[in-house]
Amino acid sequence: MFKKGVSPVVATVLLIVIVIVLATIIFIWAKGFLSESATKGDRVVESSCEDVNFKVQIASSASQCSSGSGWAIDINNIGNVPIYGIKVLKYDDSTGSIDDLALADETFVGGTVTVGRSSYVCMTGTLNGGDKFRIIPKLLAEKDSRKIAYTCPEKDGQTIVYT
Repeated sequence: MFKKGVSPVVATVLLIVIVIVLATIIFIWAKGFLSESATKGDRVVESSCEDVNFKVQIASSASQCSSGSGWAIDINNIGNVPIYGIKVLKYDDSTGSIDDLALADETFVGGTVTVGRSSYVCMTGTLNGGDKFRIIPKLLAEKDSRKIAYTCPEKDGQTIVYT
């Protein structure tokens, strides 16, 4: 009786081809998770967020905003990292949630707030005493030779209550 099967040489070649195909699929899949991080200067942008230092205040009657209507958030950059914009979260203490209507990503009037400078962001909507806001800085970073806006983690922001 003759036994029919794959010769050892063909089996070895098939196994090598299967391993190469699987390795290529895993590499392409993992590449999405291991993409290059955004940088600010010569470091990863996440570490630059820790160096952001600013003072924030709310101006209830901002004459520079919408012909006098509306209000503004004034930012004074006292740190050593330029701030590109801010993310504004409004907390509702009665429900313990974030008000979706006040959720905003804003850039400053006049562009980036450099070290030692100040600027403002015009906001719309009503402003009541006791309103609580979390101001989170956004930095301009580079990723793959293009500029992107990076929002810092909420822990790097500041909370302000309008009185």
